[in-house]
Amino acid sequence: MNPPSAGASNLNSLDLNSLDPDFPTRSLTGNRQRVLEILRLGARQNRPATVREIAQQLGLSSPASVHRHLRHLEQMGLIERDPTAGSRNWHPIKNEEEPASDSIPLVGRIAAGEPIENGNDESSTAQTSIPIDPKTFGSASSVVALQVEGMSMRDAGIFSGDLAIVRRQPTVENGEIAAVTIDGEGTLKIWRGPIAGGDMGQPEPIGSVRLEAANSGFETMEIDPGQHQVEVFGKLVGIIRRFERH
Repeated sequence: MNPPSAGASNLNSLDLNSLDPDFPTRSLTGNRQRVLEILRLGARQNRPATVREIAQQLGLSSPASVHRHLRHLEQMGLIERDPTAGSRNWHPIKNEEEPASDSIPLVGRIAAGEPIENGNDESSTAQTSIPIDPKTFGSASSVVALQVEGMSMRDAGIFSGDLAIVRRQPTVENGEIAAVTIDGEGTLKIWRGPIAGGDMGQPEPIGSVRLEAANSGFETMEIDPGQHQVEVFGKLVGIIRRFERH
């Protein structure tokens, strides 16, 4: 099927590495960056991911590629292995020199309705920030703001002009609201994703991803991951709305 356009905006111009205060991660791309994000998410949840779980989240049938990524990240000094921790033995190394932050970076726009030509312009870059402590919503290094444009999430209490506070993470649970990119175009929707992986490490076929609107006037998007690149940018953790005085 053709890539869905309703409710999509271009988030391809967002440099995910530039949002991370750890200098070494600026050289990371693709799956290597995602492995680091998965490990950081597991650390925040006090449940480090296993190699098998990382492979499943990346859609890889073999753990060999994951081991290569882990060794590279270890050499960069970004993660370390605890030989006493069993299968959950990889942990990110905290950067003690990370500066404290008292604001949330506004890094672009996200569609909730008609397509947006450009998801990152001069008025909504990472140099613009919201003067709110990011720890209100989670880790300071993983929370960003996106300006909502459109009304497809109206019944979830999300309106055009709101600021969506998104915690960057590579996966979300079914039923959670997420910022998702489809072939580089971004949208804010309810995630109904496929479940990959089977018993004893045997992979199962990955089904279609469904992205639901919270407005009866918008159709559900159904995307085949085999035909289109579908990635979770992050999970919605808050909304900021400014009321205009009349």
